Parts: sequence; structure tokens; C-alpha cells
Amino acid sequence: MKTLFKSVFSLLAVATLCLSALSSCKGEDEVYDFVFDIPGSIVTEPGATIEMPFTACNVTSISTSSKPEGWTVKNIDMKEWIITIAAPDKYASEDNSIEENGTLTLVGYTAAGTTVKASAYLSLLREDIDLTKDCSNSYAISQKDTRYTIDVTRCGETGDAINPARVDLLWQSEKDLVQYFGYTPNEGTFTFFIGHEEITNDEGDVIGTRIPAGNAVVAAYDKSDKIIWSWHIWTTDGDINEITASNGVVFMDRNLGAYSNPNGSTDADEIFNGYGMYYQWGRKDPFYRPYDYAFKNNSDKTVYSATNTTVRFKYADAENYDEAGSMEFAIQNPTIFVRGSKDNDYDWLYDEHRNDLWGDKATKSQYDPCPKGWRLPSEGSFDAFDIAEDEDAAASADVRARYGWTLVDKESGVKMFMPAAGRKSFETGVFTNMSDYGTEASPLPWIGYYWTSSADKAEGVAAYSLYFDLNNTRAVNNHYQPNKVMYRANAMQVRCVRE
Repeated sequence: MKTLFKSVFSLLAVATLCLSALSSCKGEDEVYDFVFDIPGSIVTEPGATIEMPFTACNVTSISTSSKPEGWTVKNIDMKEWIITIAAPDKYASEDNSIEENGTLTLVGYTAAGTTVKASAYLSLLREDIDLTKDCSNSYAISQKDTRYTIDVTRCGETGDAINPARVDLLWQSEKDLVQYFGYTPNEGTFTFFIGHEEITNDEGDVIGTRIPAGNAVVAAYDKSDKIIWSWHIWTTDGDINEITASNGVVFMDRNLGAYSNPNGSTDADEIFNGYGMYYQWGRKDPFYRPYDYAFKNNSDKTVYSATNTTVRFKYADAENYDEAGSMEFAIQNPTIFVRGSKDNDYDWLYDEHRNDLWGDKATKSQYDPCPKGWRLPSEGSFDAFDIAEDEDAAASADVRARYGWTLVDKESGVKMFMPAAGRKSFETGVFTNMSDYGTEASPLPWIGYYWTSSADKAEGVAAYSLYFDLNNTRAVNNHYQPNKVMYRANAMQVRCVRE
């Protein structure tokens, strides 16, 4: 039997709880405690037997309340405080009644007739992926039902070493997206489990499973409980494919943080799955999507904490946060959007305008949000493309339902669909998919903005981006600008390119 995972998170908290339980047994018979000494166990061999220690105070007997299907509780030793459990003898692919992952709950009965419960997770793991050699600010994950391990002692790929006091899940886009997670201080690693979601047909029958769609951020804290760095976990459908332009630039086939590329679909779910994360220029941490794909409610979509409570993004400026506008503030507050103002040239960085935050054509910076092997595109990367002629000439009503454009390489004919996912405004942080700079007769809907890593060094206060729109009145007024200057406090989409 090979046990991969014994105690990966909250060891200090668990130890403190156990000590508290033991001390409460002295002279206070009315106090009861019942805890597992470790949060769970993961095994990699069907039929493996594991032993899990627990601590009980003033508990006279114990029984099993619930367990994952296929697991067997073989023995509960009240003298040694150890429970012996056998894993299923098959994987779920061989027997679909088996639950490879789930929660074991025990009930402890007291002399007074009351009950207390203790829970721990169990996992029969077929796959385990070590990403500690691929240090990055974000990790693209596409394999379901797998445990992942990342290095949490490095700031990006090129930054300084850190020694976190603790590491925890800061937010996740869906409840229980990231499971069985924890920090191992002596190894400097953070481990977590990504399960699966069911695929159903039109009749509601389950016809398969896939990796769940979502994004999450893991944060490292120092001894004073301040965030010192954070990492983006991105679950995406299948392997990321490459699109090679005639200018030699190799693009991802989807936006950073997107589940997939809708490729011109008019299906609402597929459109929304094509929206990636939003980034202020030069910052590494993502902001989540709008409430819905059509921007009917221009608010943030809800995200959740490690315990599945609601987490809300905040908005800062010099008036409500004295420390706002520094790199230190941005790192310590990855869930705070820093608004720009005229006084700071609409940059989120108030104390200076740094042109090197996302590196240059030769160097990937420590703040680059793209996964290992990828980076932000630079100015000119989108020059090879233009809007597909058939879409540009089509009636507005026919193309607007796609919420995006198919770009075509003018030399090679290679196509790349780009969702029109809008932006978060540099002044307010509000989501918008409309553009009205005072020059159009009416606002233009369905607008795409994509950052490049290149600063507008002539002005020193803005940066270059890809911009396009689907016009509100007629297609002849459609726009495509591969190098549009935008204020840096805007939060916009990213389409990574190969290093």
C-alpha cells in the first residue's frame, strides 16, 4: 500500500485543537471533543488499507455515520484511537457505483447521551501531477480527478524566494472547485485535488464526466497574516492548442482563464465559457467575470472562499485606502481593483509609472500572469490579423449573437476566434461591453479588449492593446485596431503567446 498524502493542511490548527480537547478532559466531564488528527488520506492502490488516528474526549463509543460508496470501515480501536479503513478494490471506471473521493463521518456517543461528529476526506487517487518544476503565477489544469502539487516558495518564474507562514485558498469560482488542499511547510508545496462534473444529455441522463470549469487563487501569508504572493489555478477543457500566425507569433486557442473557445457559437453557456479573467495592466492577479455573458448586470459574478462562503471583490482608490496605488498594496490585496484617476493618469500604480511590469519582447517578468511556457503578447503581435471579411460584411444581427469576431491571418488565412468580453472600467471598475467615447452617435456593443505587454513609452501612462467592436448600426462601421492605447487601470482580457 502506498499512501501519498497524510497531513497537508492546517496541521498547526489540528494540533492546537487536539491539545485543547485533551486539556478539556481534565475535571470537566461535561465537555466533549472528537477530531481526526489528520484531515484525510489519499491512496493510489485499490484495496489499500489505511490507518487514521483520532482524538476523543469523554466519548464512550463510536460508529460510522457516512462514508463514500465502496470504502469499508474495518475497525475502530478506542484504546489506540485509530480507525482502519479499506479503499475500494476497483476504480470508478470499472464500477460506476464506487466513489473514489468523499467524506468519512464518525459519530461519537457520550455518557450523557449526546453525540459529537468527526469528519475526514478519503481519496482513491489514480492520478497525481507534480508541477513544482513549473513555477509560474498561473497553472493551466485540464485533467480531472487528479491531485496537483505546486511550489509556493517562488514569486512567479523569476522572482525572489519566499517562506510562507501559511498558504490557503483565497477564492474559487465555484463551490468545492478546489478540494482536499493544504500546505506542507517543510517541502514548500501546496497540494490540491480537482475532481469532475457530470455531463448530461437533453433527457438529463449522465453520459460522462469532465473537469469542472473554473478559476481560483491560492495565497501565501507571512507571520503577520499579510499576503506575500498568490497563484492562479485555472481549470480548462482539454489541452490548450496553438494557433500560429504568419508573423511567427504562436497564440493560445483560448483566453487566459477561459474554459474553452466558443468559436462563434451563439449558445449562451459556450459564449460565457469563452470569457477569461480580467487583468489590470502589469498586475499578475485575475479578476473574475461579469455576472452573465451579456453584461445585463454589470456586477462581479460571485466567488467563494475555502469554506464556500461568498467572497466579494473590492474597489480602492486614494480616498478609501491610504496605501492604495503601490505594488506592495497590489500584491497584498489580489481581490482589490485599484481605480485610476486623472491625478495619476488613470494608472492603478500611483507612486510611479513602470513600463517594465510585464517584461519586454525578450524577457518574461515575474508579474506576467500567463502559465509556464507562455507570456503576454507584445505590441504588434496582432498585426497579422484582421476581421474575417464574411463576418465584417454580414448583417449586424447575424454576427452580434456570437459576442466576438473571427480574426483571419491576412497572409496565411489562419483563423482565431476572439470573444468580445469587454473590460472593467479604469475609473469605476464596472464591467462594460459598450464603448462611448463621445464620438459615436450611439454606444457600440460587443467590444473586445486584449492587453499586450508593451507600454506606451511615448506618453508613459498607457499601454497597447488589441481592440475591436461589432457596431450597433451597420457592419461597415466595425473597428479593428491591433495596437490601441488604453489606460493601465482598465482590467481586460489576455490571450497568451508562446515564449
